[in-house]
Amino acid sequence: MAAIISLGLIFGLLVISEYLWRTDRLEAETTRKFIHIAVGTFIAFWPLYMSWGTIQTLAGLLFIGILLSYQLGVFGAIHKIKQQSSGELWYPIGIGLAALFTSQPWIFTIAILHLSLADGFASIVGYRFGLRHYQIGQHTKSLLGSAAFFITSLALCILAYIVLLPGLPGTSLAVFALTPFLATAVESISRNGIDNVLIPLAVLFAFGLPTGTLVLNI
Repeated sequence: MAAIISLGLIFGLLVISEYLWRTDRLEAETTRKFIHIAVGTFIAFWPLYMSWGTIQTLAGLLFIGILLSYQLGVFGAIHKIKQQSSGELWYPIGIGLAALFTSQPWIFTIAILHLSLADGFASIVGYRFGLRHYQIGQHTKSLLGSAAFFITSLALCILAYIVLLPGLPGTSLAVFALTPFLATAVESISRNGIDNVLIPLAVLFAFGLPTGTLVLNI
């Protein structure tokens, strides 16, 4: 029942965003980021009431749903963007892999919040205020967008450190301090939406390797 309700809520958010886009209340890029942030933040807390297997299954269903929407043009608001990207297809893959490779709900939550909040805010800031850019190969990134990602990641890690560290033996302050640098670097070098997979995996690696919680939940 929890899985059905969760899918229903996501579908409802998609319908609302599609309505806002089709009635010109929001442009496509803003609508996409609304979905990116809202859905990801909701999913980040799924381990509180769903098993890993259920989360993996729902991620697979989301991938199929997004793929069908892309082919049929059902939810145009999340597909019609200026730059070429397959990020919406990588998004559920990143969620499914995060649920596959960690046994700790708090690590999953931090990883997916990096995907939803840090990456989402970076895109918004870069899109709205990205007047200064830098090059990584042939890839152009917004300086302010990367700064927004780093600041959001740092805030998430500080909050996690304050709330979680007393109950996490074996997790040092260094892990929380270095994760924003690693996650920001991964976001900076990622192209064509693959950051939706690499960002949560980078956070899982940063927190899961020292604690020995990188496992296969199968």
